[in-house]
Amino acid sequence: MYKAIFLDIDDTVFNFKKCSEGALKETFSQLNLEYNNNVFESFTEIDERLWKQQKEELLSVADVLDIRFAELSETLGLDYDSNLAKEHFGELLGEQYIMEPGIEAVLEKLSRSYKIYAASNGVLSMQDNRLQLAGLRQYFTDLFVSDDIGSAKPNISFFSESLVRSDLKASEVLMVGDSLISDIAGANKAGINSVWYNPYSLKNDTDTQADYKIQNLYELLEILKS
Repeated sequence: MYKAIFLDIDDTVFNFKKCSEGALKETFSQLNLEYNNNVFESFTEIDERLWKQQKEELLSVADVLDIRFAELSETLGLDYDSNLAKEHFGELLGEQYIMEPGIEAVLEKLSRSYKIYAASNGVLSMQDNRLQLAGLRQYFTDLFVSDDIGSAKPNISFFSESLVRSDLKASEVLMVGDSLISDIAGANKAGINSVWYNPYSLKNDTDTQADYKIQNLYELLEILKS
């Protein structure tokens, strides 16, 4: 029987694409740079490619954060301080909290019966602030974020340390996330059952299989009834 839920944050609790677009627009404004649709398209391509490499354990989370604005500068042919852009973007992203549909109601109901832990690759202070601003932090027992844990999903060390901190066994936890190669593959390695949140009906072209699949977050309530 499950006692707790490990819940991914970006693209599971918050819509990362919408949040990052708002932060990127404001970053360009602060740097006095012209912003257009091509900027976000280029950023998205770079960001998704780098995060994919991180999930394949070819890059660290810190590498992704360090590289993406340098690459964006080269791609767009813009001359700006990539470290300054990184700092601005990180601060501004920490203020963005556009939520996935139904997340607040689902968290409220689940928190009555289960402990809920964030399980996220990123920066602890940023994720904490976003949850606070969204009014969701009250539903989380603790936040397990890669920069504080010391390793990142899908590395088994992330899940092992999270289990130690939560004082739970793998069999007592259900991992919920949108990424097959990060959330689901990592949970599989750790012996944790998993739920693949797939709101856009993406095809699974990997060898990784989740124990459950959902298209909306309310379906999680049905899984936990059974």
